[in-house]
Amino acid sequence: MAQLPLNTFLTKTAVLGNTPGTTATVYTSPIGITSIVLMAQAANLDPVNTHYLTFSHYRNKPILADAQGNGGQTGQTTSTLILNYGIPPFNAAVPLSGKMIIESLDSIQAYANTSGQVQLVLSILQTANS
Repeated sequence: MAQLPLNTFLTKTAVLGNTPGTTATVYTSPIGITSIVLMAQAANLDPVNTHYLTFSHYRNKPILADAQGNGGQTGQTTSTLILNYGIPPFNAAVPLSGKMIIESLDSIQAYANTSGQVQLVLSILQTANS
């Protein structure tokens, strides 16, 4: 029986559309994998205009509250990290100030105000769940 490697590094690149929701999904952590976004950078490809980035975490499965009733979260929840952040022409932005954990079946969603003008690059470490 083949086993999954413990750690896999990958780079995900996407030119963003301008539609929020599931069509804005750039990356989804596979079943049985916890992913860590090590780096995220969005570049404005337009030489003239400022474009605006929205960057979100999408929680697919619910999280149960602890024994004291704290920390519960419903599934299918979008948590916006950056909303309409302006990126000047031929410039870039870093939407994360640190690393971000993406649990199995959770996603990174991103979109811009104009389709085809902002490119997002993610550096990801995938770790097999035991």
